[in-house]
Amino acid sequence: MLDAIVVGAGAAGLTTARELARSGLSVRVLEARDRVGGRAWTERLTFGVPIDRGCAWLHSAEQNPWAPYARAHGFTVLERPPDWGQRIGRERLSAAQRARRDADWDRAAEAITAAAAAGRDVPVSTVLPDDLEFRPHFDAIMSWWMGVDTHELSTVDFAASDDSETNWAVAEGLGAVVASAARGLDVALACPVSAIDWSGRRIRVTSPRGMLECQAVVVTVPTTLLARGEPRFTPALPPEYEEAFAGLPLGLANKVFLEVEDGALPFEGTTNFIASGTTVRTTSFSVRPAGHDVLLAYFGGGYARELERDGALVAAAREELARLFGADFERRIRRTTATAWAGDPWARGSYSAAKPGFARCRATLGRPLAGRVFFAGDACTTQTFGEINGAWESGVAAARGVAAALAERVGSDAA
Repeated sequence: MLDAIVVGAGAAGLTTARELARSGLSVRVLEARDRVGGRAWTERLTFGVPIDRGCAWLHSAEQNPWAPYARAHGFTVLERPPDWGQRIGRERLSAAQRARRDADWDRAAEAITAAAAAGRDVPVSTVLPDDLEFRPHFDAIMSWWMGVDTHELSTVDFAASDDSETNWAVAEGLGAVVASAARGLDVALACPVSAIDWSGRRIRVTSPRGMLECQAVVVTVPTTLLARGEPRFTPALPPEYEEAFAGLPLGLANKVFLEVEDGALPFEGTTNFIASGTTVRTTSFSVRPAGHDVLLAYFGGGYARELERDGALVAAAREELARLFGADFERRIRRTTATAWAGDPWARGSYSAAKPGFARCRATLGRPLAGRVFFAGDACTTQTFGEINGAWESGVAAARGVAAALAERVGSDAA
């Protein structure tokens, strides 16, 4: 019998397993995909250079534990800002425009924070000042940052988020960093867990490879799947956990990567530009986001969901580029590839975003059941949700909880 089973080999699952193994406990990771990393996924085959189809940035990098981990394991951390929000279209914003936009942002953030401080967990769209000059710009940024539009975004969730705004990339890909955490671990791939029976003294975990027994289980499956009963728990979980799964779905961000002819990329170095400042249905473009000659188009929220559903992500990116740089530029695009996270059967979304009224549910997922069933992942933290540093923190907390619970059990048995 194993001391623990970890369900899911994403950032949270691998962190949990590493901590458990470091504590001297026997642990096995069961992963539904045929690869490790989950929603952290660096892929090299398409263009011959690493592209991050999932998470790509070390947010709050100076305090993000994945940054020193990456350096210690031989990865190249690019300690430079991504130059976000400085251009709309082909033009760099003037100092006066930036000042007005920043003032708008501060007023919006203050209104959201005030609502949250008053205990109002309501849609962000309902508390924003009516006279924001850059309202479409603000809404678009929210859709990229939080994965949902402002009418679906919780005031309390947004106000609780803690981001230092220091963002670094990894030349070899952040997904490659996360995947490296699987080295030395007992990981079974293509092994989706269908059922977890915690009715007896031993927990029974069922997958296509049969049934395994353990003393504790750490579940890092996305809430979107847990809300669908995947995996099935016996006995059923308490109602507050079911409420948390439903109230903490994943928002959506999708990417289109474009390879263009040599010398055709716009601007020098790593640069960001937003296609339009007058509509939320727009695109954030990054030129050489991790130093490679690749153009990235980023879509978020309802617009990303609509485009994925219609198979129109690549077309939307090309259309915006043609509008900005002309038809000749579009003809110089060689190859493209797009993500589709809403339809991914093991994710059904990108990163955690509490529904209005449900931000309180994050604390629920941080509490174990009977010292035997634990949850970890980007939905389980109140300040670093939706980020891999949150996955790390929740994974470490779950592993320490398991180790303490098992030690207490040994002590009580000995007594």
